[in-house]
Amino acid sequence: HVHAALAERELPRRNRVGYVGVRQRILLVDNEAIDREMLASVLEGLGFEVAQAASGYDCLAMVGRFQPHLVFMDLAMPGIDGWETLRRLRQSGSTAQLAVISANAFDKGQDNDAGIASEDFILKPIRVEELLDWIGHKLGLAWVIGQPAAAPPSPVAAVHELVLPPAAELAGLLEAVELGYVRGLRSELARLAALDTAYTEFARVAGEHVRQFQFEALRELLHHGLQPENKA
Repeated sequence: HVHAALAERELPRRNRVGYVGVRQRILLVDNEAIDREMLASVLEGLGFEVAQAASGYDCLAMVGRFQPHLVFMDLAMPGIDGWETLRRLRQSGSTAQLAVISANAFDKGQDNDAGIASEDFILKPIRVEELLDWIGHKLGLAWVIGQPAAAPPSPVAAVHELVLPPAAELAGLLEAVELGYVRGLRSELARLAALDTAYTEFARVAGEHVRQFQFEALRELLHHGLQPENKA
């Protein structure tokens, strides 16, 4: 399962904290909610806009509205399976990059009529570092690399490698992001950066999210700062 892999494996060694350029949309299609959620949390933390579909039918209904740049497709789903969904996506004229997520290595070596090349098969358990390398290559991304913090890395998400201010100091920032108050966000980030040099990288990454109006990604970043272990 995806969630087991993400929970047990180390974080991306390159400490990716985001990417440069237009925000990319990724659609995750899997009938296992926990697998979707864990993968979504990693991708959203890096600034991707993520949508989820629990079935092939849901996927086909969402594609026209969401216009994904990339679709990850699980093969074993009730209703129409992943292969049929991929065929219908191709026929619909979608320009999204398509990839298969499968626990069955046998699938990778088989010919298919959906035009999925062997290098576009992502095998479970997912290796996060390799998955991000693949995404970067497929979407032509330039990654934003953060400086590792002095504290040991936490095996949850890349944003944990940044030193975040205590929860009490994040309250003003959280209020500003909920209001979408850009000037207030910039003011709070400047205050936090001046508070302690340890927060410089956090302020830079959060500032990049503000600059690109990536409020969901910023909420995700702040969410990690409000976890119990970071409360002051």
